[in-house]
Amino acid sequence: MKSRYDFLKGKIEGYLKKEQLFRSDEHKKLEKPFLAKARKNFTVANLLFKISEQEEMRKLLSLASDFEMYDWVIIVSYYSMYASSLSALAKLGYKSKSHAATIAVLEHNFVKDKKLETEDIHKLAKAYDLSEQLITKLIQTKTKRETAQYDATPAISKEMAKTALDDADEFITKIEEIFSQQNL
Repeated sequence: MKSRYDFLKGKIEGYLKKEQLFRSDEHKKLEKPFLAKARKNFTVANLLFKISEQEEMRKLLSLASDFEMYDWVIIVSYYSMYASSLSALAKLGYKSKSHAATIAVLEHNFVKDKKLETEDIHKLAKAYDLSEQLITKLIQTKTKRETAQYDATPAISKEMAKTALDDADEFITKIEEIFSQQNL
């Protein structure tokens, strides 16, 4: 029976062949710009949430009193998480053009898996210590973003937006902590 590790390795090879994923040491220089973009996107998501929540901000911006952007809070929160994911991939020498490929590389390289037999991957997973829970949050926020972005009448609540915002902050902070602990 094929292990999850082997399955993900095969998916990654497929993404490389389809040119949805690229590998080169040249991509490593994108780590810091993607992390900066993640923080900038998170700031925008936070601002959108505050505008949706605070009457005085809506007045200052000449917006209707009932104006809210919870759908965009979720969308921008997801993209802030995605930009930090691209930063993590860049550190490994990858550049991705596919959300699915990005998630596969993250899971393959960062989630602790005691069943891994490849020593280098095991060391990398241990060193970076990106939890499975954070990968799950990235996937869940992607789903929320798709609903918010593509559904004309999504049931977007303040709570959903706040959860996406909190998850994005936790995810980006974890990537930043991992990099700082490893002097990356």
